[in-house]
Amino acid sequence: MKIRHLGHSCVEILGKHHILIDPDFTRPPLPDVEFICVSHAHKDHIGKIASVPTGLILSAPDVCEIAHKMGIPTSRLKPVKAGEQIENIKILPGFSVVKDPRHTIFNLLFRFRLPDPGGTPLSFLIQDEADLLHIGDAHEAPLTVRPDILCLPWRTSPVGSESYKSTLIQTAKQFDAPYILPIHFDLPGTEASPLEIRDRISATVLIGENWHSFHNEKGELING
Repeated sequence: MKIRHLGHSCVEILGKHHILIDPDFTRPPLPDVEFICVSHAHKDHIGKIASVPTGLILSAPDVCEIAHKMGIPTSRLKPVKAGEQIENIKILPGFSVVKDPRHTIFNLLFRFRLPDPGGTPLSFLIQDEADLLHIGDAHEAPLTVRPDILCLPWRTSPVGSESYKSTLIQTAKQFDAPYILPIHFDLPGTEASPLEIRDRISATVLIGENWHSFHNEKGELING
């Protein structure tokens, strides 16, 4: 199994299946994607979905409707809800902020526009040689799973940034994942250095644009 960050919240996984999560990438994925998981419908998570020509799209029903309006045929849409399992993809409740009035105020003050429709948020647990958890851009996620890899949405908040980052670190410690894959840190306006995470947590932080490979050897998870 191998994984890599493609920019914003987009993660590509090659293992039992070729999976793409939150397709708003700054670097394109490999061809022949099998599944596309969408945590919610904000542009920085779904924006380039129409540019990926293959893959069954797994998202909440209202997010599927938004994807359809973006040009995705219904034959590629698979509405799902928390508790379902599709192949090695476990669908979990999502906690990305999509309806909080504070999110609307943030967009009006700093982006000068109303936020995009977010739809119903979901999280995804990819079960492979290493279990990977993607929580969208949620800063808190009261889930009971214990992944091997946590995709942590690291970013700078325009207001109370240090408190916000401390919450993210607490979320990472809650899951106690041995590996952290930073995401969302390169979004214009909220950029943050993923290197900061290394000073705050004992987990191995996976830095860079290259692939990170995982395999089980004698029951022990190996990265390299």
